[in-house]
Amino acid sequence: MAYIHHTRCVDIADYSSMNEFVNAFLQSLLSMGIGALLLIAIGMPWCIPFVLTVGGAMWIIAYCNWWLYGRLICLGGDQTCIGMLVSVEPPGNKTFPDSLDTDFSINLLLATNPPKVDQATAEVSIPYGFLMKEQAATIVLPFDGYRATDLTGKKSAVLHAEFEGSGVKIMLDGAQIGLWLAVASVAMCVAIPLPWGPIVAGILALLAWLAMLLGLVMGLNDEGNPADVDPSLATLHTNDPQTGEGADLLGVTGTWVYDTAHEGWNEIHPIKLCEKIGTWQGNWPPDIDEIIEHWDTAVKDATSPQTQLEQTNPQQDWVVHPDVDGCGPLG
Repeated sequence: MAYIHHTRCVDIADYSSMNEFVNAFLQSLLSMGIGALLLIAIGMPWCIPFVLTVGGAMWIIAYCNWWLYGRLICLGGDQTCIGMLVSVEPPGNKTFPDSLDTDFSINLLLATNPPKVDQATAEVSIPYGFLMKEQAATIVLPFDGYRATDLTGKKSAVLHAEFEGSGVKIMLDGAQIGLWLAVASVAMCVAIPLPWGPIVAGILALLAWLAMLLGLVMGLNDEGNPADVDPSLATLHTNDPQTGEGADLLGVTGTWVYDTAHEGWNEIHPIKLCEKIGTWQGNWPPDIDEIIEHWDTAVKDATSPQTQLEQTNPQQDWVVHPDVDGCGPLG
């Protein structure tokens, strides 16, 4: 199945350190100020209240654009890793306003670290410690790493990773529709003589707010799910609280980024490939090096340009089985 991916990371040179709320406020204020001044200049101050709807839509758009396209800093393209599932953070467990983020997060104890590993030790571990280490690109930003506690009470330095949901993207779509309706409400207030102009404008402004509200409601209900990537991930297992065993060992591939929305850590966002490759039995398997090599090779083969080109061939476009609904090569 296809992973969901709406975010884009930015190079550190293109990252703006302005607070996202201040930025959204300034963009909203600027749009309302320009609109109000124009209305005063043409002698139609009774249309100014409808500019407030424009400002509301602009605030949401500015914040959502930052969330999707401005907060993640690129660290080095796609990376692969293997880890033991320490804990999960489903979007349904979040409270408002954190619930606006509908990504499904997992926390991985990276091979070959032991449970309760500290951040400094994890950063120098082989082969994946570099993924958790502060990078030169983000050295000027806060960095503390990420820690998670399993059901046995053991707290470990982990790599945070997220299956994206579409919540914020849907909110952005709703706000963009709302903006068009809000601008139309101001235009109708100006273009249509009194008393009908403000009446038509009021209806359009109401529709604008309804569009933004609908985007919020629909967004909150569009949650990320590991099954988006692989149906077998519909059920994830962490360690049994009594035995400390039973957690899934996961192979993960995704974009390696630094998330500026938090205290400071690196993460995989979004997860593009994920597969269960074993079960935690208290220690890393003795053949973990071979497992790591196999996962890396499998990911390289699956994502190579040659494989992706082959997948576009008509004979690969089957659903049930190639013998039933497939086709042969052309020619």
